[in-house]
Amino acid sequence: MSDPDVPDRPPFPATPGDFGRHDAPGALPDEYASALPQVFGGLPATIWMTDRNLVLRFIEGQLLRRLQILPERVIGRTLHDLLLDGREDHPLIHGHLAALAGHETNVRIEWGGDIYSARVAPCRDRHGAIVGVVGVHQQIGWMPDDDSTLRETDVRLRRAVDANPVGIAFGNEDGRITDANDAFFDLSGYTREDLTADGMSWVSMVPVDCHQRHLEAIDEVKRAGRCNPFDSELIRRDGRRIEVLVGGARLSVRRREGVMFVMDVTAARRASRLQAAELACADALLTEADPRTALSRVLAALCVRGLWTAAALWRRDKDVNGLIVAWEGATDISQTEWRTLADRAHARGDVAWSETAHTLAIPVIRTETQSEVLLLVTAPHDTPHADLITASRAIAERLQRHRVSVLRNS
Repeated sequence: MSDPDVPDRPPFPATPGDFGRHDAPGALPDEYASALPQVFGGLPATIWMTDRNLVLRFIEGQLLRRLQILPERVIGRTLHDLLLDGREDHPLIHGHLAALAGHETNVRIEWGGDIYSARVAPCRDRHGAIVGVVGVHQQIGWMPDDDSTLRETDVRLRRAVDANPVGIAFGNEDGRITDANDAFFDLSGYTREDLTADGMSWVSMVPVDCHQRHLEAIDEVKRAGRCNPFDSELIRRDGRRIEVLVGGARLSVRRREGVMFVMDVTAARRASRLQAAELACADALLTEADPRTALSRVLAALCVRGLWTAAALWRRDKDVNGLIVAWEGATDISQTEWRTLADRAHARGDVAWSETAHTLAIPVIRTETQSEVLLLVTAPHDTPHADLITASRAIAERLQRHRVSVLRNS
């Protein structure tokens, strides 16, 4: 039951523009409406309202006075447009989305060197339906102007970065890397001293054929504050290329700083290609009726996406002192080198590796009168990984069963 000596509080105006209207539902009395400019003019905080689309419908208070702008300049624009970095994951955006879901939230914001505390809540009509968001924020502190001043948040961030197994690098808009964690140095082959010598440039560490994808990621960061992870390659200091998964985000609009997250996925991608090669070889040997076509498909599968640069099947019997039965890829290795390596693998009955010919030889058929050896070539100065050798031997075993059946029926 209401107190007869206390007038009922009018309901909240239907829209921000109704604050001073006499005929608006729930409009304020004249004496209250006329006092609003004085109230907002001295308010040590900022009050705003948005609709359900996060379009700003009302704003007054300290922030406008500090920026020396009129409300008309920002009313009608969305929060995504108004926030400097435009990130979808901005804490203030999340606070508004939570308010639209019916929850009041507190949001802490660091902007322009100052620290603000904001309270965001649902704005409801007279029937209790959520029609927008109302918020208020007030400056509660400031960050030191000296960038060298160490803050508690900096210490916590440094610990998280250093303990992270993922490579993390900080840089500016020119592509210069200004800091990184140990995982990034281990991954790239550089050292911390390289930061202070001639400097480290992200552009020089990315192959030319990957530059376009990185430019697209930069545009995405400028637009949304971050980019989705994408596959790329990185050139290590020793010149070796590794496959990486890269993500990035903007840290500071004012100082044009960002952060990159780099994960070495070479082993995972290689395992995926090896599995695909084994399946492709099995499919060729099981489904292809023509033995020559089946062999060609097997050799092609071994050369797909850089597993091996070239592959061939070498054959020697009582009538022929060595010939290439099938060939895939390109190499400058002489047939004399291959014959020597094939004979060595045949004599050993096991794989043989030639550093000078950068070729791996795997016996396929080994009898007193006949020999077939699978020859697999890597790029110069490359040594095949153990998992690549294991998968290639498994493929050679499948090929052996197929070749024995072919020769038996020929």
